Amino acid sequence: MEEEEGYGSLPVRDLAVGWEVPFDVYVKVKRKGETQPQLIKGCARGEVFREEWYQKLLELRIPCVYVSLEEMDRVLQYLHHNLELVLADENQSEMEKSLRVCDATQMWTRNFFASEKKRTGEQVNLALEFLDSLFEVIKRDRYNIFYLMEIRRHSYRLYNHCLNVSLLGMAFTSYLDWSQDNIHEFGFGALIHDLGLIHTPRAILEKQGPLTPEEMAQVRRHPLDGYYMMQNLTNLSRETLQMVLQHHENGDGSGYCSGLRVNAIHPWARILRILDSYEAMTAKRPWRPAMEPKEALWTMRSEWEKSKLFDHSYLTFFVRFLAGG
Repeated sequence: MEEEEGYGSLPVRDLAVGWEVPFDVYVKVKRKGETQPQLIKGCARGEVFREEWYQKLLELRIPCVYVSLEEMDRVLQYLHHNLELVLADENQSEMEKSLRVCDATQMWTRNFFASEKKRTGEQVNLALEFLDSLFEVIKRDRYNIFYLMEIRRHSYRLYNHCLNVSLLGMAFTSYLDWSQDNIHEFGFGALIHDLGLIHTPRAILEKQGPLTPEEMAQVRRHPLDGYYMMQNLTNLSRETLQMVLQHHENGDGSGYCSGLRVNAIHPWARILRILDSYEAMTAKRPWRPAMEPKEALWTMRSEWEKSKLFDHSYLTFFVRFLAGG
């Protein structure tokens, strides 16, 4: 999933052939003689998406179309309706169903991050419905999650990272035998944990090289920014808010924003600190290649031995979880 100014990408698999599309669909095209590709309208709002268009996109190996961010509410309603039908379709594979749920959840995350007006109790409930569907995938085989995460690791996007951490979090808390309600709450907290980064310029987030002290100060504000942005939503639990606020606290007191030591950090935030670090290490970033999972775990283990950065008990359980124990 990529972005253009004012537009977000939508996988072609999410367009239902033979159905009316309630939003404009754009295709990226590079015309002869032009140096840069441009977005052209391929299917107008209210038009039926035809089989021949779908086949042509597949033939040209175009994986994604584009939609206006201004129409994202219509896009989400469309995806939500289609998703109910796909999940009930016995002819669809489990992986296809999983991909469709992930697509819808990632679009929700992008929409939720993009506009303060979208941060409502109704939007939270929609996200919990998507997470409920993902949890069904996890219950069948938690290692489906790693396949889904791998598909999204080819490029870095804040939404990819948050979705991957949410997937990993629901799988891990299920392994810990948490209640379904707590698993959903944790999954949602993981999905929005980096919301405060929307105030950080992309040039800083994707900078290739060390950050200046001023740039680092901007990054370090994001847990507190995210907490302030979410604290007035009445249907969020205290645990969710603590995940947002404390996910960069370290066990030795060296983290931010408050420099808490391990016993003062909420247990859910301690878990999120581990998952957040692991996902970030094993995903490609603009400034470095991805680590192999074993290398990431070894690095995290070394960090614990050196400075007690992570909660040792949860880190041990996480290693066993990844090892299939």
